[in-house]
Amino acid sequence: MNNFWQRTITGFLVVTAIIVGLWWHPLAYMTIFASVVLLGMYEFIRMIEGLNTKVRLFWAIAIGLFVYFSSFFVFYAHIHPRWLIIMVPLVGGVFVSELYFKNKNSLLNIATTLIVPLYVALPFAFLHHLAFWGGDYSYKILLGFFLMIWGNDSGAYLVGSLIGRKKLFPSISPAKSWEGAIGGLIFTFGIAAFNFYIIDALSLVDWMVIGALVSVLGTYGDLIESMLKRSVNIKDSGSMLPGHGGILDRFDAVFFSAPAVSCYLLFC
Repeated sequence: MNNFWQRTITGFLVVTAIIVGLWWHPLAYMTIFASVVLLGMYEFIRMIEGLNTKVRLFWAIAIGLFVYFSSFFVFYAHIHPRWLIIMVPLVGGVFVSELYFKNKNSLLNIATTLIVPLYVALPFAFLHHLAFWGGDYSYKILLGFFLMIWGNDSGAYLVGSLIGRKKLFPSISPAKSWEGAIGGLIFTFGIAAFNFYIIDALSLVDWMVIGALVSVLGTYGDLIESMLKRSVNIKDSGSMLPGHGGILDRFDAVFFSAPAVSCYLLFC
């Protein structure tokens, strides 16, 4: 099976799973993205193993899952936000436990352990705000958000493949072009208009602003992940998704766009 069909079939299955999970039930949505967070942290830890450092697996996974699940249940079960204080001993545990490992690279070990949940789990925790925007769970804004991410990726790929000439960031991602980035932005604005007329939930202006955030920051998320992979001399973050690479490769557009969209809805 060639790469095109692998990419198409895998993409279809991933998209179907996300849409069904969003529509079916909030716990289904939570479970799907909990799996993404867990597998994404595992991939990121494997990437970091290429450096002269040691990620403390227990603490990285514990902090990441706590960030993701606690923020979900603040919205879903209305638990008091004071329970988030548990984050303090979890983070403190990273520092204290390092005393007992007697490793010369303690600073790097602590830094790399903490960056795993910060880079992977925290952005997905912001998705909960989109899911429960307005109080009750609704799949609408989340669905619109992911449609724009997929539209930006598809538009950038198609336009870049056809007419891409001027490199966007050749030292990091030689295949990406300015023409592709602009094509992705135009596709995203088209999806934003679709979201307004079909999904509703937000005004046209809101969807357009979110579309711009998704396109620009999604592209940055892709470039930054490429930069991180180059720093450890790997092409893909993993091989869990045939034709796409790893979990991080497929969801890198979420890492910076989700927090930005959440902040936009919160403050604007």
